[in-house]
Amino acid sequence: MQLFCKKCGKQVLAEDMDLEMALGKCRGCSSVFSILDALKDDPDPGVATVKRERLPVPMPKGYKIDEFGRELTITYRWFTPMAFGLLLFCVVWDGFLVFWYTMGFNGLMNGQMGWGALFMLLFPILHVAVGIGVTYGVICMFLNRTEIRVTGGDLSIWHGPVPCPGNCRIATSDIKQLFVTETEHRGKNGCHYSYDVNAMKQDDTKQKLLGNITDVQQALFLEQKLESTLGIVDQRVPGEVQA
Repeated sequence: MQLFCKKCGKQVLAEDMDLEMALGKCRGCSSVFSILDALKDDPDPGVATVKRERLPVPMPKGYKIDEFGRELTITYRWFTPMAFGLLLFCVVWDGFLVFWYTMGFNGLMNGQMGWGALFMLLFPILHVAVGIGVTYGVICMFLNRTEIRVTGGDLSIWHGPVPCPGNCRIATSDIKQLFVTETEHRGKNGCHYSYDVNAMKQDDTKQKLLGNITDVQQALFLEQKLESTLGIVDQRVPGEVQA
């Protein structure tokens, strides 16, 4: 028999139950509850689990799902309509830098501008860094995709074909829970949010599986789909995004 805390969803261990008093105490949030009430609320008396009811999150547009038995592959592209606006920005930004450096190199080679030409080459270094970063990001948006696979006892995540950080592999037996967290980003134009899909491992350490997802529904869909495939009973994790 298994009991899970109603408040935080953490499993209540046998040593934290007083059968004579019919009380249990959660180590996660220190709440005390009645074991009899937990058993009464559970529809299956053989397995007393207290879990939250969550509405299924619909599959986002552009996602492709392949399932075969206990194997699962989720594929989605990085492309969004915003890529066209960023592409136009790159053309203007990088075009100006090419024009600027062409003038600087010509002046330096002809000896007409002296130190002025050297200044022209060094001044826009930060602008070059921005141009390289944005251009790389736009290329990834047009060409890259993410593949999430559950097969052979492993959960693997791959981003490509343009090299990008974030690839990982974790044994499914090492995953105790999946959950979504939110990060707030503040800037001159206000704030926006991004979402990460994380795994809580058996040793209670956290590992980020997918990051910088801009749509919370996409993140929650991935969490629910992976939990369903892996047979994980959803439980609350402190700090997670609620569906």
